[in-house]
Formats: sequence, structure tokens, C-alpha cells
Amino acid sequence: MSLMIAVLDIFDHLGGISIRKLNEKIYREEYARQVLLHFYPEKYEGALLKDKPDIQIEMKDIGVEVTGSLLERIRYGLAQFIELRGKSFNSLSSKKKDLLREKEVFLNVDNEGIIEYIMPAAVWGTGNDTKTAYTKKLKALNKDGFQFFNENNLFLFAEYEEETEVQNLISFIEEYKYRKMKHFFDHVYIYTYKELYTISCKDLQYTSMPIDHSQRKLINDVARKAATVDGY
Repeated sequence: MSLMIAVLDIFDHLGGISIRKLNEKIYREEYARQVLLHFYPEKYEGALLKDKPDIQIEMKDIGVEVTGSLLERIRYGLAQFIELRGKSFNSLSSKKKDLLREKEVFLNVDNEGIIEYIMPAAVWGTGNDTKTAYTKKLKALNKDGFQFFNENNLFLFAEYEEETEVQNLISFIEEYKYRKMKHFFDHVYIYTYKELYTISCKDLQYTSMPIDHSQRKLINDVARKAATVDGY
């Protein structure tokens, strides 16, 4: 799947509306909570959105941190897609144009100079960096202020990640076991919008469970409702 199709498909998951109408943080966390409830209803019954970690079930002593894994310049490009689509190219400041060039973000405009879509430069693979996302959140798990549970899990949004990349992350997790850290994650969930991979960090085994369009739509609708900003 091309990156352009992936971007538009992700945009479609949001119902085609501007993300500016949503609290993106709440949307992502509620989406993750609904995914976990879909695949593990008994385990995650009673899960609430909180902070550090983002999803908590105090009665079951389980915490889940939620994060994305897109490369920084891809995230920047997606943000510009939301901000600039439909605007006149001539309305952009010189500073904005310079930054877009620096980040290798390309604009496509129509005959009247209106921006139709914004795309980061092509990348090999899916454009995700799950290793960096895992490392960043593992360091957060070991910092003061992060509540530690009996079971501590990580939920990674990794749009269109392939199974070989999941296996590469498992090898990375295995190598990381030898670092001098007090706490480690028990499970890592990788959500690709096609399936949910569940990695056991103890024995490094993993499972994959598919999710279809109708299930995604139900999850998306609930997450959108939870994250819709008042006034829209």
C-alpha cells in the first residue's frame, strides 16, 4: 500500500472530518481502549482513560500506555495535511514554505493555487518507527511520576505495519532486556488498522488477530464521540 493511500485511509477512519474538531489525544486513547475491549473484553472491562499510563484498570492492577509510531517528518506531514488542505498556496508565509522544504513535505495545488493534498517524501516501508516509540515509552515507564502496575503494557499505533517489522521489534525488545532498567513492559500491542498483534515480552511470542471494516467503524464512532470538542 502506498503512503498516499495510507494517509487518505487513515483520514477516512476519522470519518472524513477535520481532526481539528477532535481532541486528538483523547481520540487515540479512547480508540485504543475500544480496540482492547473488542479483543480482550474480560481483561479490559472497567478500563478508564487517565494519565501516566493512559489506560488504567486499578481493580485488576493493569496499566497501558498509548502512543503512535509514525516517523517525525511523516507526523509533521499529516499535521500539515489537516492544517493546509483547501488553503491558497500564496497565503503561506516564507517561513512555512522553508519548513515544508526542510521536512521534505510536498504540496499539490490545483489550477487556482488551492492546496489539494500534502505528502511527505516517500519512505521505505510503512513510515513507522516502532523501535523509537518503544524505547521512548520504556524510559517513561522508569521515570518518577509514572504509575507502575502489576501488569504494564504498551499500545502502539503502527499504521499498516507488516509482520516482518513486528518480528524486528521483537528482536529489539529481546536485546533491550539486557539494559539496566528496573521496569519493562509485559505486553506490547501493535495496532495496524488491519490487525492487532500482541507480543508477550516475557517469552517473545506473539499472536495476530484481524479486524474488519465494520469493527473499525464501530470503534472509530465511539472514539470520535468521546473526543469531539464542544462547539462543533
